[in-house]
Amino acid sequence: MLLATTGLLMAACSDDYKDWAAQQTYPQEEPITIPDFTASGIPVDLNTSESLVKIISLTGAVGAEIDHVRFVPTINGVEGDEIKAIDAEGNFEKDVLQKLVADAYGKRPVARNIDAHVYADVMIDGQGAYVDAGTCTLTITPEVPFIDEAYYVIGTLNGWDINNTDYELSNGGEDPYDNSIFTILIPAEKVTEDINFKVAPKSSIGTWDECLTASDEEGKFALHNAGGNLVIPKEDNVKYYLISFDMMNQTWSGKGVNFGEYFYQIGNDSEWKTSNALHGSPSTGKYQGYYLLDGEFKFKPNADNWDNDLEYAGENKLTEDGGPNCPDPGAGFYQIDLDVAAMTYKVTKVENISIIGTVKGNWDTDVDMTYNKETGAWEVTEDLSAGVAMEAPRPIMI
Repeated sequence: MLLATTGLLMAACSDDYKDWAAQQTYPQEEPITIPDFTASGIPVDLNTSESLVKIISLTGAVGAEIDHVRFVPTINGVEGDEIKAIDAEGNFEKDVLQKLVADAYGKRPVARNIDAHVYADVMIDGQGAYVDAGTCTLTITPEVPFIDEAYYVIGTLNGWDINNTDYELSNGGEDPYDNSIFTILIPAEKVTEDINFKVAPKSSIGTWDECLTASDEEGKFALHNAGGNLVIPKEDNVKYYLISFDMMNQTWSGKGVNFGEYFYQIGNDSEWKTSNALHGSPSTGKYQGYYLLDGEFKFKPNADNWDNDLEYAGENKLTEDGGPNCPDPGAGFYQIDLDVAAMTYKVTKVENISIIGTVKGNWDTDVDMTYNKETGAWEVTEDLSAGVAMEAPRPIMI
């Protein structure tokens, strides 16, 4: 007995030891099909749905107990990740469906069709099976508030004339469901007192019924003319008043600003030492420049200090409230577009700059230049002729 016990202990310490208490896992079994057991989609509008949504109907398995419904979406020919129901009744989370549609098609409130391959765990007569229920089309309308093409400030600035369209809040003409931020810059000389106002949607200009008004919650606005006036206090020593409305999140802000002729980009490309000037128009808040980017960066209104600098707020948006640096777009030379009024930015990589013209004989052949990081210039060494003058030179930038 002593020898047998010793042998067991030695075996337990060998390299062949297995933890039999560890949970064992098995690969997913292959699905089977059941005659006439099929899936069909239930059209849903997420604007009127509860937090859990049933979008799939399963029919054909008489007396079957159905559990763990899931589907694999295919959008524009690309198969996505499996999405599982949250309960045995086949309800899916509304937020998951919203993200699926919005990521694929944007947030415009239009019914979208998604191809889905449906699977389910089924229990029939005490026997369980993983069943392929076939494919169907899911029709889902994403949840969003109505957003108009434009909005107008109606208040002390224009004598509360509900038909006046002088002060237009704009998102630059973009799809309002891609860019829901509408802004306006009002010159300070037009402001003689606190700005009291409401905001009229373009589609209902001429009536107060649909105006955006003050809310009981700070920084939010109320719909359908349900609140009092929105107010921006008059300030001394400002050049403009920037009013911004985020129609998707139903928030707003208004303040005095001192935009100048230049804004500045600074970042890892210079080890945060050099402020690169972006030139623009203070009246629009839009600035542009061309610089090397290599790592994270941010923007600031002053070359010599960090006062009121702008940080990253996600999806090419900016914030003054403190946040991370704008992410690295990848080392390269970029066109940088900054819209301080809309608090957005865009970087577009410049792959090539060329010389073209009669300096090389004709306008059909261009000479590529190379960016020199040390000099900060695009350069080429090339024999050029005197050329022939033209009314409008045509540089090529790709």
